[in-house]
Amino acid sequence: MSTPSNDSVDALALALVEHLWRPSFSTKKRLFNGDPARDLTHDTYCEYYRGQWHLVAGNSDGRYVAVQTADATNWLAQELATNPTKTREEILERLKSKYGLVVSADDEAWDTSVNLAARLLLMLKFGVVKHQRMPRRYLSWTSASLQSFVKDHFDVAPVLNCDHLRLPKTFDAWGVFAIAGIEIDFTDNLADHLLLVEDDSKVLIFHHASFLECQDDSLFPDGLVDETLRTLALLFPQSEFSKQKTRHHCTVDPRLTLCGNLQAEDRQIERFRFWRDRLVILKQAYDDATPRTLSQWWCDRRNGVQWYTFWVAILVLLITTFLGLMQCIEGALQVYRAYVPAMPPP
Repeated sequence: MSTPSNDSVDALALALVEHLWRPSFSTKKRLFNGDPARDLTHDTYCEYYRGQWHLVAGNSDGRYVAVQTADATNWLAQELATNPTKTREEILERLKSKYGLVVSADDEAWDTSVNLAARLLLMLKFGVVKHQRMPRRYLSWTSASLQSFVKDHFDVAPVLNCDHLRLPKTFDAWGVFAIAGIEIDFTDNLADHLLLVEDDSKVLIFHHASFLECQDDSLFPDGLVDETLRTLALLFPQSEFSKQKTRHHCTVDPRLTLCGNLQAEDRQIERFRFWRDRLVILKQAYDDATPRTLSQWWCDRRNGVQWYTFWVAILVLLITTFLGLMQCIEGALQVYRAYVPAMPPP
């Protein structure tokens, strides 16, 4: 299989966007924060598409996939979108009936092709990539329909007791995680959103707000897309971050910091269902965190009186130290002058 260029893969990504996102998005006049729909771009999704294609199919020269062109993969993604209630077995039969006469592949390659199409369609990590080192969490869809599998995965009742908990207005990502010493890592896998990993030293955040803006609830559970956008507005309030740029090794969706701001009633934990438990865990890490460095003390505005008291004490200490140092220098100069007579003028 000849590997397509990045430009051609990007063109195919945009073709998939036009086919899958535009029908549900055409009637939407405004984005989540009120901006006009024409402000939306798909650059970060194109990068995701290119990365997934090269990871699963491109770098293997098609050895591990049955559908060996991005055009065919797009067709399969469209089949999954237009037939959300078909089981995986039925999708595989449809795929083999279309390409089985011209493709010689084993069952694993057919399954990998379906997983790749599902990844591109929903930005969820389906299946393990062959020979991938240390794969993170992935979804194992083996039967049932794609729609029912995704809804069963996300539509799980919260288990943590958090009655009447309100997330603070200052619960923005940089402040919270700077205080708690938690590193932010952006992810392309929606299922990993708000997940603490590596001994609670890193939190994963799904940053593809543009992708979420274009989704309806045909494949996702009702309310999941809206709630995910609200978590982004909670952690990256537009009033705080709209003029800042996130710095990371990957291209971060610019709409991450353009999801608006949440009012007080919207920060009630009862308003969250799908991400409630993970938000509660983050809030607990935030409440339990004790600043250990001066930068963390500076970011810690949870208790205004304590914050001012600490920095006033630091200021008094610096002034006292400075005045004490000046007195020591002045005393040393006086002793020096007492034992070393001044030189007579020439």
